[in-house]
Amino acid sequence: MILRKLAFVFLGLLGPIQMANAKECLLSHATYREPRSGAVLQFRPLDNEPAALTAQVFSLSVPNTDKNLPADITWTNGKNSFPLGTIRHACTDDDREAGLQDGSGLCRIWEGQVYALTGGGAEQLNSREATPAPKGLLLPDFGVAFTEWADFANANPDGSAWDAFTLTGCGDG
Repeated sequence: MILRKLAFVFLGLLGPIQMANAKECLLSHATYREPRSGAVLQFRPLDNEPAALTAQVFSLSVPNTDKNLPADITWTNGKNSFPLGTIRHACTDDDREAGLQDGSGLCRIWEGQVYALTGGGAEQLNSREATPAPKGLLLPDFGVAFTEWADFANANPDGSAWDAFTLTGCGDG
């Protein structure tokens, strides 16, 4: 009986410790997963990134391939600035002809506003470098663009993707 009570007390103490650790995770160290496709976003700290307005950098792992695509979140200029995410890949000749090549020498798979998913819905992502990792991220129209991208489609013929990613982990920082 006493051991059972001690076990409940111990488990009761463990919950707040795990919650505190989750709250301490910064976006720059977070890992997110899109549940339908299995695509993973892995954020990393800024290390001398060239763009002054870059707030976050991450990579996107493509399911059933060895591809990790470079990506970032920059902030637009102006009074009503917002976080603009871009996911890129190596350009093909078709991509270049379609005008998808950007200043980085790579091509865009997806570009759009990034939202933080919280318990209260979708909110604008915070612009501070030390942004706490939200419970999820919303990348509007990501699912369609990613599903139609040839490398994903070829490796995942019956695959599909949604626009929402869920926090699954936090790296050391």
